[in-house]
Amino acid sequence: MDTIAIPQISEVYVMDVSEKLEHRTTKHCVCISAGNGRYVLINSEHREMYDDFEIKVSDYDFLKQDSYVGCAEVIVLKQERIIRKVGSMKYEDMLKILEKIRKPKHIAKPNRAEMVLELETWIDNYQENKLRVFNNR
Repeated sequence: MDTIAIPQISEVYVMDVSEKLEHRTTKHCVCISAGNGRYVLINSEHREMYDDFEIKVSDYDFLKQDSYVGCAEVIVLKQERIIRKVGSMKYEDMLKILEKIRKPKHIAKPNRAEMVLELETWIDNYQENKLRVFNNR
């Protein structure tokens, strides 16, 4: 098992989800809350109840097929459940996650507000860092 620093927003991990999901041992999980262990899952099937959006295997080398980021449910997993880091989500897809997290009825309002704030901060920092790199060329 790889040693992982505190998971950061946008990073994707293969995680042991067996204590949270029946009939599953591992899943690809996208970190949406640094240090709080909150993740959304990447699924191989599209289902309306997931409030998901598609991501392409051509955009993410850790995927084996086109998949779907489910945003209807946020699961909390301990850092010890990380098996390995496999990549990071693209900025544009993190924007989609933020938009979906803002509106689902499935996520409790106090938790949702905290997650939205953290994702908005990540997006603002991402844009600032990108501008700084561009200006330093």
